[in-house]
Amino acid sequence: MTGAYLYRILRREGYDAHLFDRERMTRCGLTPCAWGTSKGFAELVEGAGLDAEKYILRRFNYVLMDDVRIPADLMTFDKPRLVRDLLGDAVVRFTPIPARRYHRIIDATGMSRALLPPIEDDIMLGCRQYLVETEEPLENRIKLGGIGYAWCFPLSHNLYHIGCGSLLADPQRVIEALGWIDLTSSRRERRVRCSCAGKIRLTGPYQSLPFVADGFGNGIWGIGEAIGCVAPLAGDGVVPGMHNVRLLMKNWDSPQEYTKAVLSEFRWMKDERAVIDKFRNSKGLGIREARVLRRNSKRMGMQVGLKEAAALLKNLR
Repeated sequence: MTGAYLYRILRREGYDAHLFDRERMTRCGLTPCAWGTSKGFAELVEGAGLDAEKYILRRFNYVLMDDVRIPADLMTFDKPRLVRDLLGDAVVRFTPIPARRYHRIIDATGMSRALLPPIEDDIMLGCRQYLVETEEPLENRIKLGGIGYAWCFPLSHNLYHIGCGSLLADPQRVIEALGWIDLTSSRRERRVRCSCAGKIRLTGPYQSLPFVADGFGNGIWGIGEAIGCVAPLAGDGVVPGMHNVRLLMKNWDSPQEYTKAVLSEFRWMKDERAVIDKFRNSKGLGIREARVLRRNSKRMGMQVGLKEAAALLKNLR
């Protein structure tokens, strides 16, 4: 997603950019596909010269989080279609990069971080997801647990994106235990169109340095999930990734200024990562962590009270 967005911005500004990728084995070509996003999405898509309304599938003014109805400004969107339109008629090469040819190489390889140095104490969350068709009306909901959550996001009146990401539990078993998908039923009231497994980086930018490394020409520059621009508590990387592209373009000629801009823009992720670390080290959570969840939930358009935030943190474990 982030690489496709950057590609379109570069082409619109007159750069000659080439794309390299690895072969994808999923039907939609994405892993993970992640059909949910938050406020700011429309403005960023329109900033790339596309009509955001073409891709938004459903808008929601609430989410059921652990059966608590929370006011929210959330939406689902057609991510595969948006990525295709961002790329347009681009030719994607599935070959090694002839690095000496290029003035700059940009690592947009997501959790692979294939070109930048490895990250110490990297946090990868395993996830499993399904595209499900059913005539049963399902609500927009989230179930917390296992330092992660399961979700059911409506895409249309009969199509849903259902999945789970967790650091402690098997995502597949969580989904089965919730009963949201019954893969053993011969009746198949909920028909699975496709499924995939993947990982999401929850490390945060502060632990993902460097963002720029020495290489051919002007070096190797990272963007998006490759440099930790994914919310550690929510796992949301769509809007942060597009914001990251804008920061790269504004600081194109200065690795130092680019690094400073990313750390400043996403400093709130540092607090989220600290909450994750407390979970991982079995340390107690208090009012400070509840405030982090409340503040950052508001950033995503969810109106979570302080008492609700404290209760949700307990459920997240």
